[in-house]
Amino acid sequence: MKDFTFSFPTRAIFGRGAEDQAGPQCAPYGPNVMLLYGSERIRRSGLLGKLTADLEAHGMTVTPFGGIRENPLLSKAEEGCRLARQKHITLLLAVGGGSVIDTAKAVSLGAKYQGSLWDLYTGKAKAKTALPIGVVLTAAATASEANCVSVITHDQLHLKMALAEPLVTPKFALMDPVLTYTMPAIQTAACSVDIFAHAFERYFHKGQKGTLRAQMCAALMRTVIQELPKALAKPDDYDARAQLMWSATVAHSDMLGFEGDFACHALSHVLTGQFGLSHGTALGILMVAWCKYMLMVETAAIAEFSTLVWQADPNQSQIQVAQNGISAFQQFLCGAGLPVTLREAGFGTVSVEALADAALPGRTGALGGNFRPLHYHDVVSLLQLAQG
Repeated sequence: MKDFTFSFPTRAIFGRGAEDQAGPQCAPYGPNVMLLYGSERIRRSGLLGKLTADLEAHGMTVTPFGGIRENPLLSKAEEGCRLARQKHITLLLAVGGGSVIDTAKAVSLGAKYQGSLWDLYTGKAKAKTALPIGVVLTAAATASEANCVSVITHDQLHLKMALAEPLVTPKFALMDPVLTYTMPAIQTAACSVDIFAHAFERYFHKGQKGTLRAQMCAALMRTVIQELPKALAKPDDYDARAQLMWSATVAHSDMLGFEGDFACHALSHVLTGQFGLSHGTALGILMVAWCKYMLMVETAAIAEFSTLVWQADPNQSQIQVAQNGISAFQQFLCGAGLPVTLREAGFGTVSVEALADAALPGRTGALGGNFRPLHYHDVVSLLQLAQG
């Protein structure tokens, strides 16, 4: 086990009615709150009005900022930065899932920075201060409510960049599983696959191999496998929603351990940027293809994963165990209503070489590497498997 420093600075308030704590939690951060949200689902459900009334009752002025889309855009974040400066915002309250929270993180940085927001995401500049952020979670997937990572897409370049900046770690997260009941089924499925992927990418890390880490990652993946069908069959199943919500936070706030391979995540950013696929949908396609690609060169590892996570019968040859696990993975995605290939997703005729070029500009470097690095020819081969 490697040496490490662990911190979980976000105050998580979990359970029914957690959103009722918005006023008391926001009040210490000043009088002007920007309330960020995505679709009108938040308004129609009455949550937006409820939160606004609570904040105003605690003496705060509320500036709403809606219309944040999935795979959030740089231009929208820049719009939020301008509004935050104009309204002298003292706290950003993100009401939504990863896209809304990631936008809040970008606004948090950009509102306090005089240069180009994109410079912060490309590493050309480093933020020195940021606005504080609070979260009311309505979609569980990215753990953005409890980590320092945000991902933004450049509108013109169609390029997604991730930034890890401790300054934007949310101060608090209000987590009521009831608020996820109205999520569309396909969004629930895609978000749950994203949760699964964060554990998957940590599990496949040769330098972090260990009993505790492997068992924790496997337990989280099995939780998603068990609970997602329940949430899809009965959207108001509180316990299933609660298990998924807390699994999301655990999966990507370093509770499962540090580092991971993350080749599939890196490649998914290309698919989401190019095609507008949801992050979870892209990850499902890529994880299956990745397992198929690793099948012959890392048979033992894929067989172990298949036994531990997919309950494949170990009393067969390693190759058969591995294949059975991959088949179970595909069946799980299909059962959740998600595609398992790019062809099923409507992108069967795309140039895999062009996608590989986008993933590895100049055809140099590699994706991942903590398990097995994927160089250009590997990425092309993996995408051919993903194409179907």
